Amino acid sequence: MQVNKINQNILIYTKKNNPNNKTKEQTLLKQNKPTNFKYPIGYTKINFKGRPIEKLWEEYNWYINVNKTPDIFSFLKIKADPETLNKFLTVILDTSDRSKYLLSSIAYNPRQSVNIISKMEEILPKDSKILFPFMYDSPYYQSYTKFIEWKLNDAHSVDDLLRIRPDWRGDVLIQKYQDLRHNNNLEIGNIPKELPKKHLKQIVEYLSKYMEFGVKTKKKIEGLKLDNRQYEFAYFTEGKSDKNVFGIFTPEGKKYVLKISKPELKSLDNAFALGTLAKIDAYLTYNKCRNSAPLCYYNHNNNFSIYKYMEHIQTQTSTNDLNTISKNIPDFKALGLTYNDTVGNKNFFLLNPELDAEIANSLEYKEGVKKGEWVSVDNDHVTYNNRLQPPISKYHMALPNAMQMFF
Repeated sequence: MQVNKINQNILIYTKKNNPNNKTKEQTLLKQNKPTNFKYPIGYTKINFKGRPIEKLWEEYNWYINVNKTPDIFSFLKIKADPETLNKFLTVILDTSDRSKYLLSSIAYNPRQSVNIISKMEEILPKDSKILFPFMYDSPYYQSYTKFIEWKLNDAHSVDDLLRIRPDWRGDVLIQKYQDLRHNNNLEIGNIPKELPKKHLKQIVEYLSKYMEFGVKTKKKIEGLKLDNRQYEFAYFTEGKSDKNVFGIFTPEGKKYVLKISKPELKSLDNAFALGTLAKIDAYLTYNKCRNSAPLCYYNHNNNFSIYKYMEHIQTQTSTNDLNTISKNIPDFKALGLTYNDTVGNKNFFLLNPELDAEIANSLEYKEGVKKGEWVSVDNDHVTYNNRLQPPISKYHMALPNAMQMFF
């Protein structure tokens, strides 16, 4: 099936409940297409109850091209009876190029997923298979599967895949990295400029000597001078897993956290693994989550991660109740994640109004500070569920939730 293309920019908006805000990111998918649009020939005989398919396409394209509204929100603007809208959405999902743009507008707006599905339930027939994206015979599931395959082939980085969802299979990410970089040293994110690559390697080797396993003990770590740059360190003892957590303080006054484990324990799928955590935190960071410490960099072969340091302002509320936790990290829920860990009292800190870290630029950060929200610094135990992002078993797997396995 072929359809002529039209001029369009897929507009990516992350501001909550405001998909038409023209000041937000508009970059992630741009395509130049001829303006002479023709609807697919195979649909000329569909009964649209008095509204010719040409008119539906005309209205849909006007919202996209003139009103600059992302595809899914353009569809939701159309006024018609449920049967007509269901047939038209089926047409869009079954048209190769247009389905990519519509599903991209959904995938790159994860905070809007609940609102989108709610609106679809209002305007589509109650028995529409489109409303059941997890069913194999759903037009949505079939189209989304093709979208994921296209996205996997088209993505220019592993980071772009993690911008969409956090539950990619580890072998899929490794293969994608190999295809792009022609080596096996998977990396996510970027090394901070205040930690030159040569220095970071030396710092990791130096701090590796202080690693402990099981219950950790407090200790003082002497600073390290490299090329006339003095680095200072701290050792954080919370937790009983194989992860070791260190503070790194640069000469410029920048603060970072190093999480490190044994290279032989590296994994992108196992519970507690730094690679699994990096997938989750990359998704949160790339979507500007205000309730999670930003991930800077992950090195798979050497099994370590670098995060922005969060000031340790202790919460005034107990962290051993999941409902309380959920209320204080609402952006997790907005992004389709559920936090499941009540173990340990140093996984959360209050959002700090004085932060100069990347998190201060996150979505609705100032509002979160005013409400006394928290920032999570350890997202080992989360589950991911987005009705409009169904898992494709060939490419995705459930995030591990092994809470309390060591207790």
